[in-house]
Amino acid sequence: MAVPHVVAVVAYSTQMANLPESIDPKLAAELLADWGFLADPDLPDRPGPAYLLVAIRAQPTLRHYDPELVEYWITGDKDQGLRETITFASRLPRDCPFSWGRISVIDRKGVANRYLTFGGRLRAERIDGQVICVFESPAPLLRRGGHSQGWDTGAFSVGGFFGRFRAAAGYEHEFERLASETDPVTRYAAFVHEFVDRYRASEYLRDHYPKLWTIMLAEEKRLQRQHPSAWAAGAELVASTKYVAAGGSLAQLLRPF
Repeated sequence: MAVPHVVAVVAYSTQMANLPESIDPKLAAELLADWGFLADPDLPDRPGPAYLLVAIRAQPTLRHYDPELVEYWITGDKDQGLRETITFASRLPRDCPFSWGRISVIDRKGVANRYLTFGGRLRAERIDGQVICVFESPAPLLRRGGHSQGWDTGAFSVGGFFGRFRAAAGYEHEFERLASETDPVTRYAAFVHEFVDRYRASEYLRDHYPKLWTIMLAEEKRLQRQHPSAWAAGAELVASTKYVAAGGSLAQLLRPF
């Protein structure tokens, strides 16, 4: 079983190592016995599966960070992004996809720990009087700062990519639909495509961020080798993002003659 460890530079940080390949809410409840939330992995450890485990209890333990609310994104009936929440009073169980963007874990004082995700599956159940949430993704899930943690390698770049993604979705609903229908690995492949293209074109970026450049080069090769279809689809998604951002219309592009 995985043993959580504390990162010395951040008080109360909760990362895990050597996780089993599959975690259900029952196992998550055991792992969370002494924690409010746990997360794994972050680049450059390994690309996935990634997990974010959260325990919401009726009363705060006051022994650690005590989540009371989780916010995340889903895809609505009209293919638009919708913010969803889980609290102790939420109707459960849940077994459903979650979409790309930010996941926020928030305590009773409104203090948050945030993550960036390319999407995946959520399973949430009430176990032994507590709400246990398991966010699982086949792509990296990166820490984006907060009360109990720092920023993962690459999180700034993923945040910028999601900003451009969100802007394109705001420009045109057809792109929002395309982004929502894309699987998490393809979304991640699109990010890697855009990243390595920007760094290949900039000696400054390569020189100033050599560790991140090395990590993403390795990810480029891994995706090409292990997920060739997702890699190709990711290139098309990047092209669509740039097309819409430049004022193009996917609705016209996809309209039959």
